[in-house]
Amino acid sequence: MGRRNIAGLLCSLLLWSSLAARADTLAFLADDQLAQVKQQLADNRAAPQTVAAWQALQRQADKALQHPLMSVTDKTLTPEGGSKHDYLSLSAYWWPDSRKADGLPWVRRDGEVNPASKNDQSDGVRLAAFTADVQALTLAWYFSGEQRYVDKAMAQLRHWFIAPQTRMNPSLTFAQGVPGIGAGRASGILDGRYFATRIVDSLLMLRHAPGWQASDEQAMQQWMSDYLHWLQTSKNGQKEAQAQNNHGNWYAVQVAGIAWYLQRPEVIKQMVALAQSKLAYQIAADGSQPKELARTRSFHYSWFNLQALTALAELAAKADAGDLWRYQNAQQAGILRALDFMAPFSDDQKKWPYKSMDRVSVRIIPLLSLADNRLQDNRYQRWTEQANFTATGDQQGEKRGAVIAAQRDTWLLSLPRTSQMAR
Repeated sequence: MGRRNIAGLLCSLLLWSSLAARADTLAFLADDQLAQVKQQLADNRAAPQTVAAWQALQRQADKALQHPLMSVTDKTLTPEGGSKHDYLSLSAYWWPDSRKADGLPWVRRDGEVNPASKNDQSDGVRLAAFTADVQALTLAWYFSGEQRYVDKAMAQLRHWFIAPQTRMNPSLTFAQGVPGIGAGRASGILDGRYFATRIVDSLLMLRHAPGWQASDEQAMQQWMSDYLHWLQTSKNGQKEAQAQNNHGNWYAVQVAGIAWYLQRPEVIKQMVALAQSKLAYQIAADGSQPKELARTRSFHYSWFNLQALTALAELAAKADAGDLWRYQNAQQAGILRALDFMAPFSDDQKKWPYKSMDRVSVRIIPLLSLADNRLQDNRYQRWTEQANFTATGDQQGEKRGAVIAAQRDTWLLSLPRTSQMAR
């Protein structure tokens, strides 16, 4: 065998060894910090914020134990040209046209959620609830070791993805449809982000859980592989990849997260490059995000876009796919400049000078803490330290849930850098 062939073989073996070592490494969560938090909880030396976040997660998981198994076949509507096994959702911001007798075609009212998109007739709410339950149950098992949590998580996964009678077809062809316009749109791919951000890490954790079978793993690998193929090759998938706002970045996160699960590092590099190309126009020199500020929910979407970018930056670092954290566009702006812009508004007392229907200030805190952890810096320390995770009386429903999630992401699923240094 020639030297060139030997060198090539050695490179291949090293790459295979590297991939094998990462096979169970979590995509979006930090394994080392989760282990640290788990030990602190076991030793009764966790910070009060961590204990509060753990208790909230436990309550969520206990409720999830009582929920029925969920499936796309539960809906009452059937997509035209599809079946009950096809995921179906309606676009949230579209309403019947009051000027038309039949209301068709529906018209867009940005930021105003049509209740018709949030009921059991379609799958949008069901998908969010299913993935939230699986994540909460898996994490509750990880921190507590109680088998009942993981048993329910596995049952939910098998019911949604694997069982022939109830499995979801691996596509989002009929996602975010608009009556009178289309049965499904490219923007509906956003619904599937939870398959990456919640399900992928849950699946990686379950590889170490009693009761998770090789056949389960094989079935999930096949489903995710088929779904990734649809994301990359379908007309809607290719269109969503080119979306210029947060949709394009969430597409990249979704594809990259599933590629991590399937050990496809070349796909992750492609998604990082795609995100970099969008940063050329998404973030202005002052760190603002013009495309998100144009929305009626400008704070929400500014945070939401950064949530996608920071998640992808973390995954890129793990996959050696580039330093998205420090990447800058021609205006010398990138993720950090955008976080600099948002950080002061993590304080409710700081007025947000743009139209915003539903600002939840502390949502930005987990991203600030994550940045400090990744960069080994105290850049956002003061904002993290002064964060108030106490939900006020007027914060109900989604707003209250957002505050609880922010505390969980900051103090249970990771730890602020200063708290780590103090211990």
